[in-house]
Amino acid sequence: MKNNFLLAFALLLFAFATSKANNQYTDRDDKQYFKSFRKNEEPKNKTFNILTKISENTGESFYVIYKENSLGQGFYFKVILDKNEKPIATYYSDEGRQQLSDSTVKNLKKLLSGPTGRLAASVDPITTTQCVTNCHRTNGCYSKPTETGVLLCSLECGIACA
Repeated sequence: MKNNFLLAFALLLFAFATSKANNQYTDRDDKQYFKSFRKNEEPKNKTFNILTKISENTGESFYVIYKENSLGQGFYFKVILDKNEKPIATYYSDEGRQQLSDSTVKNLKKLLSGPTGRLAASVDPITTTQCVTNCHRTNGCYSKPTETGVLLCSLECGIACA
């Protein structure tokens, strides 16, 4: 009888702890969660608009990051990679409250076209180059252990300086 009572009490305690733990779950703050690139995860209830598409392949994986432009407009940037981890498409999603500025969209479209495209899109190429170079040095982009790490770090710098 005593063992049955202890077993019932232990099960009741376990059930209470489990229900309490389930009630403590809260939705994540997507802006904070995506401050750095996240692999194969995207924010809930966001529709992405295409920026560039190099290939018709569906892609093997994707990365998403949240950034704000110089006007304080927040947006999500998504890059699709093929099986060789080369970028094949980019997308963006604005926050919905305000549409992303045309200049930001134009600069984001040119991110994958290399330094020439990035410089052509900017108002002051010297300032943009300095910004990207400083960002690369600060974040140690070229000392990342994988090509994908270098690519994502460079894209983050390009987005920040766009």
